[in-house]
Order: sequence, then C-alpha cells, then structure tokens
Amino acid sequence: MKRKGFWIATGLLVVPVVIFYMLNAGTMNFKTLPIYGERIAPDGIKQLDTIYYQVPDFDVTDQDGKKLNSKELSNGIVIANFFFANCKDVCPTMNRRLAGVYEKYKEFSEVQFLSITVDPDNDSVSVLNKYASKYKANSKIWHFVRAEKEELFKIGQGFLLPINVEEKTIDHSQQFILLDKSKRIRGSYDSFSDVEIKRLEEDIKVLLYEYHHPGK
Repeated sequence: MKRKGFWIATGLLVVPVVIFYMLNAGTMNFKTLPIYGERIAPDGIKQLDTIYYQVPDFDVTDQDGKKLNSKELSNGIVIANFFFANCKDVCPTMNRRLAGVYEKYKEFSEVQFLSITVDPDNDSVSVLNKYASKYKANSKIWHFVRAEKEELFKIGQGFLLPINVEEKTIDHSQQFILLDKSKRIRGSYDSFSDVEIKRLEEDIKVLLYEYHHPGK
C-alpha cells in the first residue's frame, strides 16, 4: 500500500509538469507572422471591417521572355527582391544568399522566387537569362523579371519600397520580402545578415504550416 501511495503521489507531481511542457512546446508550432502595411477600408460600403494591405497586381517579363502577371503567383508563397545585373557589390552577394534559400525550397511547388531588376533599360530578357543561369535558376520557380519604367515604379510602390516621386524611380534595396498567397507582406529580411536569412527560412516554414494546418 505504501508503494502504491508513493506512485500516486509521484504521478500527481510529474503529470502536470509534463503537460505544461507539452503545451508550451506545442505553441511554438502555431507561431504566426505579422502582416505589414496599414489596414485599409474596403470598397464595399456595406462591409464595415478593414482589410489588410495587399501588393497590387503587376505585369512583368521573365528571363525566358514570358509575360508574367502577379496573379499567376497567387497559389504560391513568394520571396521577392530587387537588383540589377551590372551591380558589382550588393546584388551578387544578395542573390547568392537567395540562391541558398532557393536550393532548400526549390522542391516545394508552393514556394516561388521573384527577382525584379530596377534597371530595365540595360537588363533585357537576354541579359536576365544569362544572369539567371549563374544561379542555376529554374525559370518556373525563380523568376528574374523586368518591366517598363512606369510599371516598375508602380511595383516599387506596391512593395512599399522607398521611391523618388519626381524621378519616378525606386531605391535599390538589399531586403528580401516575403509574400503570402494573398500577396500580403509577411516579412522583410536583411540579405546580408545570417540571422535574418535563418529567420526567412523559418518563416517560410511557418507560412507553409499555416496553409496546411488552417485554424491552428
């Protein structure tokens, strides 16, 4: 009887501790990401609630000369960045680091990569194709794209990047931008930081988990 009482008492002490750690460990799996941009009023008057900011639709041309509308990326999580082919300092390092993320996720059909040139005058389709080949980019997954200046300016505005309104140009950025399937901005990452690259890789996992475990 004494031994039985001992195990009962031990169970009463141990079980709550185990449950506590299980619950706390479980909450890590249900992490959610912030949504960037101000919430805006919807078009419909009857709808009183606000909606989260979404990157507006845009049209670009990829390294294969294929016209690409952003709606075609709506079934995927997108990691975007801005660069230009003649850049000798920031861009090579930035895209080399993005290639590392690409290698880890290129087998996931829901993950897409979008590299947008800020120098469309010089970065023709053939230039982008040659540039993309340096990173062994599959054009169905990693899109190196260009747009005419007016459209490019709108794209920069849409991604909430710093812009020059008078000259209608966008500032070159070394950030990676993470979009969800609704084209909402869910993260921004310094491409020169190992910690930030790791955070990006983890946040991609979080978004994939959100879509495959809705309501968690």
